[in-house]
Amino acid sequence: MSRRGVARTWVVVAVVLAVVTGAHAESSLDDIRARGVLRVGVKTDAPAFGSRDANGRLVGLEIDLTRYLARVLFDDERRARFVPVTTATRFAELHAGRVDLLIATVTATEERRQVAELSEPYFVSASLLLVPAASGVDGIGALAARRVAVIRGSVQERDIAQWQPRALLIGVGSVAEGARAVKGGQADAFVYDDVTLLSLAQHDPALRVTGLPLGPRPYAVAARKGDTGLIRWVNGWLARMRRDGSYVEMWRRHFRAFEGRLVGS
Repeated sequence: MSRRGVARTWVVVAVVLAVVTGAHAESSLDDIRARGVLRVGVKTDAPAFGSRDANGRLVGLEIDLTRYLARVLFDDERRARFVPVTTATRFAELHAGRVDLLIATVTATEERRQVAELSEPYFVSASLLLVPAASGVDGIGALAARRVAVIRGSVQERDIAQWQPRALLIGVGSVAEGARAVKGGQADAFVYDDVTLLSLAQHDPALRVTGLPLGPRPYAVAARKGDTGLIRWVNGWLARMRRDGSYVEMWRRHFRAFEGRLVGS
């Protein structure tokens, strides 16, 4: 990804969503420093963002972001405590105080702004379709009267009603479950975030990704409602990453193979 491409990504981010942070709320940073550990909710089933490699080690853009924040906070990335979350459980973990931040493919929406503090975006994702390799489905228009898997609680669960109101929705609990539904014939397509589906299809010849990018939206880091001090701290380091090239390096590490199919690339 070129620096010009990265610049376009951040322009898309700005157009898609303007982020407002408060100015006077207290920050949990002092508590985190005193504890000596930064607890972050991450996905373990979202390839290229958060998943496990062949050795069981967590890898992905969001894992790298978490380690980066722990490194600048403690000068030791091992002070990052990864708490596995799913789309369904992540905000419950945050509200219960079991994590300090969510870096877990959290799509920034106005509804989520009502229940959490959201950072400036660090990625823009659109939705694509995962289908069997031999499927004739070529886009959202072909899904009328077909079974479409969506993760419960995801933005796609809501969006699919607008994109294709005649689709027959099947709720699933995870990315892996959605992929299994497609491979097993229980669903004709699985609609989810672009990078995750492209990563799955890259490693599974029985699957392919199709369709034009739908509903581009930014991903943001989430903190508990009112903890704007912590989010301002996150925003400061995200801005520095854009300036010093750290973000470009991470992007290339995880997404180079999909350049050209991603919004803003």
